[in-house]
Amino acid sequence: MMFKKESAEEIVSILGEGTEMVTDLSFSRGLRVDGVVNGKIRSEGLLVIGPKGKVEAELNVRKVLIDGEFHGIIRASDRVEIHNDGRVYGDIFTPCLIIEAGALFEGKCNMSDLKGASSERETPQLKAVMSAGDSEKSNPD
Repeated sequence: MMFKKESAEEIVSILGEGTEMVTDLSFSRGLRVDGVVNGKIRSEGLLVIGPKGKVEAELNVRKVLIDGEFHGIIRASDRVEIHNDGRVYGDIFTPCLIIEAGALFEGKCNMSDLKGASSERETPQLKAVMSAGDSEKSNPD
């Protein structure tokens, strides 16, 4: 008999559209937010802010993927990904930041002095992602 290994990457909880929470929230495994959350969020797992999700918080997580809207401070020990429909207004502290073409980021990002983001020093990484249409525009052929 094989047992499935539990992973912090696996989404096991969903805050659905039409739900609104004002709270301090902590979780150990993946959470997807399609509703509204205001407060403090803490986790060693994955947080996904869905396309209709809105979060206003002080965020301390391992990894966050943003397809919706975020206002506040993000401290991510692994990475922050702002996908093409994502909107972030605030400051980010993380060793790895990925911003897709079409995403919006207004704020400051600190990748060298990770106050509270990670106890271990990691080499900062910044990755620019181009959409298929952008690569055609930049190719003069």
